[in-house]
Amino acid sequence: MSSCLHCGDCCLRMSPISNPCPHILKKRDFFFCKQYTIRPTQCKNHNFDSRFCPIGLDKLKNKFHNMVEIAQHIDEGQRLAPKGWKEGKNAYL
Repeated sequence: MSSCLHCGDCCLRMSPISNPCPHILKKRDFFFCKQYTIRPTQCKNHNFDSRFCPIGLDKLKNKFHNMVEIAQHIDEGQRLAPKGWKEGKNAYL
């Protein structure tokens, strides 16, 4: 399962509810789902065959100049995630 990088691209462009999804919570440059535990099945099943979401990773590569900056940005997203978000499993506890 891919780890979400919280770029917002899926929720802003591909939400099965509406575009953009009305349940987006934005913190700085990061996007989180306000209703993650009860999100639609299409959102639950959205996945890629890589460690990190390739859409989010491409967006980060365009924004930052090196992998250290990308890693720092990912760490910041994990710190800003709503309480209960368990990165790597992409689920609230």
